[in-house]
Amino acid sequence: MKKAFPCFLFCVFCLLYFISFSYAGITLRLVAMNPADNEQTVPVKVYLPMEVKPEDVIYKEDLEIGYDTQQGSYYVHGEYLLKPKEVLEKEIELKDIWVIDESQISLIRQEAKTIAEDFKKTNYADKAALIYQGIDKKLQDVTDMQQASSASPGYHISNYRNSLSLLNSAKADLVAAKTLLAEVSPKGLAKFTWKIILFIIVFLGVLGVSFFFIWQRQSKIEEEQKPQE
Repeated sequence: MKKAFPCFLFCVFCLLYFISFSYAGITLRLVAMNPADNEQTVPVKVYLPMEVKPEDVIYKEDLEIGYDTQQGSYYVHGEYLLKPKEVLEKEIELKDIWVIDESQISLIRQEAKTIAEDFKKTNYADKAALIYQGIDKKLQDVTDMQQASSASPGYHISNYRNSLSLLNSAKADLVAAKTLLAEVSPKGLAKFTWKIILFIIVFLGVLGVSFFFIWQRQSKIEEEQKPQE
């Protein structure tokens, strides 16, 4: 008699065990076993790394892809009829999406250098130098982690997530430096001064128009009251 095997009794292992950099892919090996003494239908469900989307799956054999709205990640699943003690092995190949483009790192570094040079024309050159050193250190750490070779895909993915966090931090520092430069540079001060002048002109114009309408209204009231006097 064939019946569904309880999920908590069968063993399912999802192991990231191989990285093929030549094909820019990562292979996941899924192992499921029927430990019972009778034939069972074994359900299999394994979550993919949170960054993976269906288009990133190169090969999944006969497994299906689902999405868990609560966890916010995709998973592979299927049901297989296994004989007593039978072991099922499946392979899933993924694109290696856990890589930060080196050109993106170079672009941020170049922007940081340009801003550091512009700060030399201000009184904040020393502070800007510290900001640049911090950005450069974070970017170098990203590069080092990207270049670190490892046979463990788990370590590879962990490095990517740490690198992404550092990259976003460097971007935030760059935005802060740009904002400060806009405020303290001669161009920034000139721009700020013109904004004040423009605001004053607009304010005086609005005030003048208001006084004109008030005067016109007052004159009309006085004209209407003259016959009564």
